[in-house]
Amino acid sequence: MKKFLTNRVFLNTVVLTIYTFIMEMYVRFLMSSTFNDFAVVRILLSSFIISLLWSFIWHFTHKVVHRIFNIIYVIAVSIYMFVEFNLYNYIGFFMGTANAEQGTKVTSYIMDVLHASKFLYWILLVIPIIFIVYYVVVDRKIYKNRIPRKFTMPQRIYIEAVTLIAIVALSGLYYYTIKDDKFQNEIQTEKNYYLWLFPENSNLTANNFGVLMYLFCDIKSQIQGIDSDYILKLQMADITQEEKKEDIEKIPVDKRRVIDDTAWKTLQDNTSDENFRSLNTYFMNRNITQKNDMTGIFKGKNLIIILMESVDEIAILNKEDFPTLYKMYHEGISFRNNFSPRNNCSTGNNEFTVLTSLFTINNTCTANAYAVKFKFSEASYNIFKKAGYATNGFHDYTQQYYYRNRIHPNLGADHFYGVQELGMSWNEIYEEWPSDKVMFQQAKDKYMNNDKFFTYFAAVTTHQTYNVPSEWGDAYSSRWANTNYSTNLKRYLSKMTELDNALAELLSELEKEGKLDDTVIAMFGDHYPYGLTDSNINQYLEANNAGYTVNHNSTTDKNVDRTPMLIYNSALEAPIEVTDYTTIIDLLPTLLNLFDMDYDPRLYLGTDVFSETHVSRAYFADGSWQDDRGFYYAPGNKMTYLSGATQYSDAELKSINFEINTRQRMSGSAIRSNYFNYLGEGLEKYKPVVVEEPKVEEEKTESEE
Repeated sequence: MKKFLTNRVFLNTVVLTIYTFIMEMYVRFLMSSTFNDFAVVRILLSSFIISLLWSFIWHFTHKVVHRIFNIIYVIAVSIYMFVEFNLYNYIGFFMGTANAEQGTKVTSYIMDVLHASKFLYWILLVIPIIFIVYYVVVDRKIYKNRIPRKFTMPQRIYIEAVTLIAIVALSGLYYYTIKDDKFQNEIQTEKNYYLWLFPENSNLTANNFGVLMYLFCDIKSQIQGIDSDYILKLQMADITQEEKKEDIEKIPVDKRRVIDDTAWKTLQDNTSDENFRSLNTYFMNRNITQKNDMTGIFKGKNLIIILMESVDEIAILNKEDFPTLYKMYHEGISFRNNFSPRNNCSTGNNEFTVLTSLFTINNTCTANAYAVKFKFSEASYNIFKKAGYATNGFHDYTQQYYYRNRIHPNLGADHFYGVQELGMSWNEIYEEWPSDKVMFQQAKDKYMNNDKFFTYFAAVTTHQTYNVPSEWGDAYSSRWANTNYSTNLKRYLSKMTELDNALAELLSELEKEGKLDDTVIAMFGDHYPYGLTDSNINQYLEANNAGYTVNHNSTTDKNVDRTPMLIYNSALEAPIEVTDYTTIIDLLPTLLNLFDMDYDPRLYLGTDVFSETHVSRAYFADGSWQDDRGFYYAPGNKMTYLSGATQYSDAELKSINFEINTRQRMSGSAIRSNYFNYLGEGLEKYKPVVVEEPKVEEEKTESEE
């Protein structure tokens, strides 16, 4: 028995299984996941299989070599989990191989990521020390003078064969727990089998399989060439149309938005590509949101959309701190329960979402990967261009992170101006960012002289980092010298002040040109200030009575993703508060309705918030969602209700999750396949030809002669 217990393969398997399982469970603890579901058993099984396979491979080597590789395994797993969880903590998602290229661009922010890391996260680097000591001291002592047992060749073959059979059998059992639906939660957003094939939702995969198996699935799907489209084909048989078309006869004539699908149906009849046919069917059968009392209130006006870098609701809480932002939010159309979902590429992806009203692809920097080469006929630039607007984009930085000089023209911009084209000074050192005020000044002559303009600005002054001195981080920080705010928070507030000054400058420019009343300004925050910790942000929220606090890794709310979204026009008769739960995906269809543009609501996966069919619910990239009843945490399949709220049945939760997953899948498939370019060209090709009746000249009367 003693010889069996000290067998190298057996003992190393036990030790590495314990280590791997402890690390996985600790990450699960940090994620606030549950420990009473089958995922824990599955992770234990995978930990054992990984450890057995590792031990079996290296037992053919000398015991010293075997020991060295066990130590390498322990160190590698520890570092990988530490890095992955800190990225999860920082950006809200585990990083995948598909987004590795973008990850190399933000290595400068490693100190910010580590600064946001809590003491408990560092234990991921402490746990392996125990096991390293074991291999250096205990394991070495066990095998120091031990004479290896001699086996005959048949015995060795038998032992190796039995081990391999055990590995294969256990792997088959593991696969069965993934393939069979009874081993997953009934209301789960996505099937385990689909996550196994393609782990696009990294948070859900890590929660159900563990961090190491998420890595395995991610690499496996890349090698096999499996993507979201492949998964979509598997799902098509299950997809039913959740959104129902309204009865057009019951809609008042002045509220009807009737769209002629003749060209679309002809295109479908002439399309052989099954993916395009499926997408046509899905989009064609979505609900057409009808006109409403807000339709056309801004018809014919100019539009400016502004991305506010790293701006959360700190921006709109205190009139004294940021008077312009406060004024525009509280005197315009304000979205009181708005969120900007975090993902692996939040600024670029959320910008793309605002300009297209599409869900981006979770594990990809979507605009960089697809908008640089594909065209999007339904994008905001294109819709306004068709209406006779001059369309231009501006950003006061380079193409270092996002290839906007190619992305925006593909979305329909007449021209995109970066920091060089604007003639602005800039610095490659990441701590320094240009002034948004200067950007507005330099951009003025490039768009404001047009009769009608659609202009997009990506502001940048408020970008991290806040833990080192910088021009705008220190310019106004003395304003908060008498507060107990942290230095990092003061630097952020200082940068926010420059953004507020920039907006005041923009309003002033429009007023001087006599275009303020005729210009609508829509603004949104792309994500929370990444360079600030929860405690930094909560200092300001509590001091200014926000009514909530934030926690990056909360499983009961997404308050950290609350961001201001507003639509301002100086001629608006009275402020309008939108209390529905929204995300930035709803901004574009809302604007298109307010401007009464010629558009098809079915092609936008957000909804006009003033339509009767808008659902008050905020959707997040990992499948979680929040509404006036509570918060559904997708990775943990857990619903947390607000006090006194009516609870959903399991059937209702399943239906909501299915609808969210379908939208995200369809959006990803449309983006990957260049669907909107196909659709735009197809509708143009098959549009009905209007033949005017020839005018018949009336016979002249005798008097006329």
